[in-house]
Amino acid sequence: MSYYCATSLLQLYSLNMSVLAMNYFLYSEMAENADWNEENTRLLCELFAEQVRAHNRSGTHLNRTGYKNVMEKFKEKTELDYSKLQFKNKWDKMRKEYGNWKRLSRETGLGWDPVKKTYTAPDSWWKKENKVYKGIAKFKDGPLQHEDLKTIMFEDIRNTGDDHWSPSSGAAPNTQDTEPDDDKDEDYEANEASDDCHEISPEPSKGKRPAPTNRKDKGKKPKTSGGHWVQDQLTKLVSMSERSTASCESLARREDTSGCSIKDVMVLVRECGAVPGSKEHFIASQVFIKRAEREMFMTLETPEERFQWLTMKHNWLTRNDSTM
Repeated sequence: MSYYCATSLLQLYSLNMSVLAMNYFLYSEMAENADWNEENTRLLCELFAEQVRAHNRSGTHLNRTGYKNVMEKFKEKTELDYSKLQFKNKWDKMRKEYGNWKRLSRETGLGWDPVKKTYTAPDSWWKKENKVYKGIAKFKDGPLQHEDLKTIMFEDIRNTGDDHWSPSSGAAPNTQDTEPDDDKDEDYEANEASDDCHEISPEPSKGKRPAPTNRKDKGKKPKTSGGHWVQDQLTKLVSMSERSTASCESLARREDTSGCSIKDVMVLVRECGAVPGSKEHFIASQVFIKRAEREMFMTLETPEERFQWLTMKHNWLTRNDSTM
C-alpha cells in the first residue's frame, strides 16, 4: 500500500512541476524583457565591479549581499525594479561574452581591424567557431563593451581555475557552478540557446516614473491575472531555494571549525608578510575560497615557507596572462 502511495505522490509532484514550468514559460513569453540598453548595461557593470571589489562574490557569482546591493542601487538610479533572477541571467550572459572575447585573444592567425577594434577572420571561420562557442560571432562587428569593468568582474575567475583547470588546482573542476550562494535559475539553459537574454520584468514601483526606453511596446496586451499567480509560485520556489542554500552554508561553517577556515588562513597570510595590496595577498584571497588550497597551505610550517608558496602560486596561475 505504501508503495502505491509513494508512487502517486511522485506522479502528483511531477505533474505540478510540469504545470508550473509550462505556466512560467507562457508568462515569460507575455512579459517584457529587461531593458539592458547601453546606459543601463554600463551602470550594471559598474555596480557588479563595485561588489567584486567589496569581496561580495562567492566563487563565480555574487553572493546574496552582492545581489542585494546591486538591486537596491540599480533601482535607486534607474527606478527599474528588476528581480535577482534577471541580474543573475545578465551576469551569466556577460561572463560568457567575456570568455569568448578572451578566447579570441588567444587565437593565432587572426587579423585586427583598427577601425572596428576587433579581430578579423573569414566568414567561414566565424560561422564554424560560433557553432562551438555560441555568440562569439558577434565580435565580428565590434569589440567587447566595457572590457575594463568586465575584467574586474571575471578575469580572476579565469586565473583561479574556475573556468579552466591547471595542474596546480588539484582535481579538475566540475563544468557547472557549485558555489553555495549560486541558486541559478533552472531556465538559464533555455536562455543560453539564444544570443538574447529573456527575463521577466516586474512592473516599476508605484508612484515613480519608469526610466525611458527605446523599445516599441505600444499595442501590447495587458498582462493577465494568471501571470501574477505564476510569479507568486516562482517567488515561493526562490524562497525555498534560498533557505536550502542558507542551511548548506550553516552546515559548511559548522564543519569548518578545525582551524582551517578562511579567516584563520588569512591571519597566517598576513603574518607571513603578504600584506593587503601585495600580489601574494591578492592571490591568497582568491585561491583560499577552496578548502583544499587552505589545507595545503596549513601544512607549511614557517612564515617563510608560506610566503614563498604564495609567490610561486601567483607566478604559476599568471604565467600565461600578462593582465595580472
